[in-house]
Amino acid sequence: MNTPILTTGRLRLLPFSEDDFPLLQDLHSDPEVNRYLSPGPAIMDPAEVRRRLANYVGDHRVTGMSKWKLETVEGAFIGRAGFSFERNPEGYELGYSLKRSAWGQGYASEIARALVGWFFDTTQNDHMLAYAVAEHKASQRVMQKAGLHFWREIRKHGLHCRFYRITRRQYLQSLEPGTGG
Repeated sequence: MNTPILTTGRLRLLPFSEDDFPLLQDLHSDPEVNRYLSPGPAIMDPAEVRRRLANYVGDHRVTGMSKWKLETVEGAFIGRAGFSFERNPEGYELGYSLKRSAWGQGYASEIARALVGWFFDTTQNDHMLAYAVAEHKASQRVMQKAGLHFWREIRKHGLHCRFYRITRRQYLQSLEPGTGG
């Protein structure tokens, strides 16, 4: 078994391997999971799932940063979470996608908060981003709970998106006593 990248009270992140195609395909076979992702509310094409998986595996191998396999500490696959590098606007983007059976249990907020801490504790980057389609209010609440602040609105992939951001300084301030961090 791979060594976890990150573990919380209920969750762990592990690097994907090529053998994880069935797990990722199952995740993206649910049109509701894909509603705010490309391809939208449809089943993701298996070739696209393979392309994404190859990127996750390659990014982790080359940079140590990727979207990783999200499991419960008991080993049940519930989705993916981690980082990808964005060019416009530039920076590492926090992203997550969970199986519908994992929705509403606080998993997205738990892993997003942990990933923000991991990011600033592990890298020297000054800031990180996250974004969601403007009408995806649940994802925006996750970003806010993780400490990110609304930054700006941008059209991305032809969609109106709300970008959130947190700087290293904001993260460190959130850790100070009396700041609610």
